[in-house]
Amino acid sequence: MTDKQKTEDRIIIDQLGAILVILGIVELCWGIYAAPKGQFKLNFGFLLCGLLILFGNMRIVSGVRWLAWLALAPAAIDLLAPFFLTPMGLLLTEIRLATFQFMATTLTSLVAFCAIVLVIRRLGSAPVLAARVSAGRKLRDMRIPFALGVTLAAFLQITAAVILYGDNARKAEQMVAERMGPRYQYHTNFIGASYGDEKYVQATVQAWNENELLLIPVRWDQ
Repeated sequence: MTDKQKTEDRIIIDQLGAILVILGIVELCWGIYAAPKGQFKLNFGFLLCGLLILFGNMRIVSGVRWLAWLALAPAAIDLLAPFFLTPMGLLLTEIRLATFQFMATTLTSLVAFCAIVLVIRRLGSAPVLAARVSAGRKLRDMRIPFALGVTLAAFLQITAAVILYGDNARKAEQMVAERMGPRYQYHTNFIGASYGDEKYVQATVQAWNENELLLIPVRWDQ
């Protein structure tokens, strides 16, 4: 492989690393800004991948590509799932009454998906693959991490659907309905449980009508 080709693959890798570092910094700032008061939502994924690509060897670069293929299906599902798991009435109400929050959440998922696609395309480009072969490393079959990602995404979404439409979800909605009355429709969007010394289930229920969109926490002992 010529020096020109080596320079080309390094340029591709460095450009991609810089893009991911910038996205990572933006992601950190947004997590701090958007987190509830008194909390921090810090995600170092893009920043870490960018630094690994910039300063890592070809083995690390190949590992990042493998992880990108693994994350592709979960990222796509994360982007599309709200449109399928959320009741249509609630979805339209969120778009109308909480437009900024809805757009911000959707845009965040879209940027993450596009970044993963960019990593796959750039690290799978001919100059980078040629550099990998020149470094004595075999080309991996990316169907393996992609299949694992599809399996993982399917498992997580099926589990989420079972939980959010199961008995505990119905109980949470019933508890909120008894408190708020028939003026609202209800949908459980989170369920968690504690199995320590104090055993309980906690959930958050979205209540909505034409004019209001509320998020109500509930809890009960097991």
